[in-house]
Amino acid sequence: LRIFLASGFGLGLAPVVPGSFGALPALALHAFALFLGWSDGAVRAWCLGWAGAFSALHYALTPWAQAHWRASDPRHFVLDEIVGALCVPVFWWLPSPAWPGGSLAPYACAALGFCAFRALDAIKLPGARYIDRRIHTASGVLFDDVVSAAWTALLVSVALRCVG
Repeated sequence: LRIFLASGFGLGLAPVVPGSFGALPALALHAFALFLGWSDGAVRAWCLGWAGAFSALHYALTPWAQAHWRASDPRHFVLDEIVGALCVPVFWWLPSPAWPGGSLAPYACAALGFCAFRALDAIKLPGARYIDRRIHTASGVLFDDVVSAAWTALLVSVALRCVG
């Protein structure tokens, strides 16, 4: 059960890019809220609530995951990636990011945010890089992803503003 939960319902056990596969539940939760047609505020609250739930699970399982996979930030332990991906829509600094197109626009924004988050989480921009290299506690493992989510929301919001 711990492996199932820690690996993002088994998705983080993928042999390639386990963090990206493991973060897919966040994209599904975001898309579900969009499908329901909720307002921007309701989508943000939904994602924030789930980010809180996955953060609690992250803190509960980090000591076990570090011992089990013998690493300070195990690649198959993806709860931090789920939290980070859920934080991207929470941090959008523009209301309703515009995207050229019709009814698929919100889903395109969610997919773009997810892909950009995974890229920036791998690159580790300032702040995230500092945390990743120096803080190897449960908080460090989690917060480098939250900082990457903030960077993602800022950069994608600016890019969408320029396109829209």
